[in-house]
Amino acid sequence: MSHWRYRPLLWAVIILATLAAGVVVVNRVRLEEANKAVTVAVDFQQVQELARWSGLTTRETLIRLQQQGVNAVLFKEPTIADLQQEIWVKPGDEALAFFPAALQGQVRHDYTYLFTRDRELAGQLELQLENKVPGRLQVLDGPGFTALGVPLPVQELGNLGLGFPVKDLEMARQLGLLIVPQVKNWYGANPATLAATLRPLAAYRDDLAALLFSDKDLPGYPRYLVNLAAQVDQLQVPVGLVEFFPQTGINQLVMLLDKRAIRVHSISAEEMNTMSPAAALERLELAARERNVRLLIVRFRFAPGSASWLEDNLNFVGKVSKMLAADGLTTGRALPFAAFPYSRLWVFLIGLGILAAGVLLLAELGLEGPGLVLGLLGLLAWTGVLGLNYQVLLARKIMALGAAIIFPTLGLLTAWSPEPRSLRTSVAILLRTALISLLGAVAIAAILADNTFILKINQFSGVKIAFIVPLVIFAAAVIIRREGRRTGTILRGWLDAHLTVKLVILAVVVAAAGLVYISRSGNDGVGLLPFEGQMRSFLGNALLARPRTKEFLLGYPFLLLSLTLGYQHRYLLLWLLGLVGQISLVNTYCHLHIPFLISLLRTFNGLWLGLLIGVLLVLAVRQAGHFWRRNGIWPG
Repeated sequence: MSHWRYRPLLWAVIILATLAAGVVVVNRVRLEEANKAVTVAVDFQQVQELARWSGLTTRETLIRLQQQGVNAVLFKEPTIADLQQEIWVKPGDEALAFFPAALQGQVRHDYTYLFTRDRELAGQLELQLENKVPGRLQVLDGPGFTALGVPLPVQELGNLGLGFPVKDLEMARQLGLLIVPQVKNWYGANPATLAATLRPLAAYRDDLAALLFSDKDLPGYPRYLVNLAAQVDQLQVPVGLVEFFPQTGINQLVMLLDKRAIRVHSISAEEMNTMSPAAALERLELAARERNVRLLIVRFRFAPGSASWLEDNLNFVGKVSKMLAADGLTTGRALPFAAFPYSRLWVFLIGLGILAAGVLLLAELGLEGPGLVLGLLGLLAWTGVLGLNYQVLLARKIMALGAAIIFPTLGLLTAWSPEPRSLRTSVAILLRTALISLLGAVAIAAILADNTFILKINQFSGVKIAFIVPLVIFAAAVIIRREGRRTGTILRGWLDAHLTVKLVILAVVVAAAGLVYISRSGNDGVGLLPFEGQMRSFLGNALLARPRTKEFLLGYPFLLLSLTLGYQHRYLLLWLLGLVGQISLVNTYCHLHIPFLISLLRTFNGLWLGLLIGVLLVLAVRQAGHFWRRNGIWPG
């Protein structure tokens, strides 16, 4: 198997593919490095609250925040509850008493009336109610007030967005602050009402940093999503993709807008009051530095024991600005990523490398002939898909999944040996294994390089498959290598073994570990283990990019130990733990929204730290072995 004549040619194809992937990755790094401006926004409603409790005007408070680095204001569409100091609401029967006799005949008992003394606000409410509430809108002008009547009870109006306050938008613009409007959904949105309700924002087109949406569903989705896109396009504003807040229709909207979007991170007011300022700062930093988030919505913390809410929050905002500067980011207008250069030639060559690695893996499994046949069939399919430009995205995802399975498995199978090795030789083989896995990682980072993946509109598919299948392939392969024709007999012997308490305990432990392993793979998983959060924070602060636990604490140490011990069936679990680290290495690059250089630094940190821990583990095991043998505790 080691002298198979096609092996050098296949490795040459992999090297060629890696060079092609390198070209794509360099373009991706340039794209990411050119986009370093982060918009720091505060919630206008919280600014008003902070101003009231600090004895300042809203304008004075915004100026103080601006001096600390804030450069944008988030404006949510207010509801009736938000405007309770400026409007009063009465059902028809109760509203009657507020009108002069001349108007009382026009008051309808089945209507609800919104009263305000602010003429400008009345105009804002009229526009929104006319386009968002079914039925005829009544506008009645009384002595010193305007009343707007709608044919709905007050409880059904509670969640309705009532537009944006012009005077407050003007104040933000005059201060040189960017504006981030957040639009609420409403029932019955159609092309006409979408145009009417978004039209007032056109006056602030040059000042809009991003357009956000408040609800799970976008207004007009799905029937009028194209019309919504047309209105947003007229505003020439990027759409905000809020992390951890999936919204139905948002991805389709971004595609209709030619990927004009930015990633947004927000900590809710409730969360801010339960976490420490240090934890909140760290969360914002990770979002901006490690996940290409370019709009941070900074909310305030109103701590009960604080001596000054104003100073506390000014200090926190100032730390956010300093943190961004320390990470090489700038506070400014966030811009969408430039168009990513796409070349089917480079993608084709990268795919060839993945196919070649697949053939090599099948050769390692003793399937040289079938491997060549499958490789040729894969080549024909890959050529056809790219040549016809048909289902290319799906094919790229399949290739990426193949790379995530093939390369770490191939790397460990080439490192496998039943013979123990010296520590120096084991370190060299570990480095070679990590390099093979890294080739697969770079292939994934390049073949999926696209703005839709950077924005996380598209994602790598098959994460859990990529975490499980390599373990199954490797375990089956090494058992067959070790036992040959006796494999069936050995397996039957294991299955026929008498059940003991030791085996039951071992099975429970392995099952629990497997459940945790599977649950923690992918984007959504179980919570952190005890003290893991503190360890992550420490490593992130100390090393800039936190290495993955599966690599430095499990994968590399146990791989190094396995290489020094050589393979025996009783060491299979150690080898599998070593493979987990290689799977994790490749998986790091499956998260395309993480900047490539951050992933590369994370890999480097995991490698050197894992090697250090691995050397200590090997030395400790050897010393323990010497002690046990001297005292007759362990036979060998």
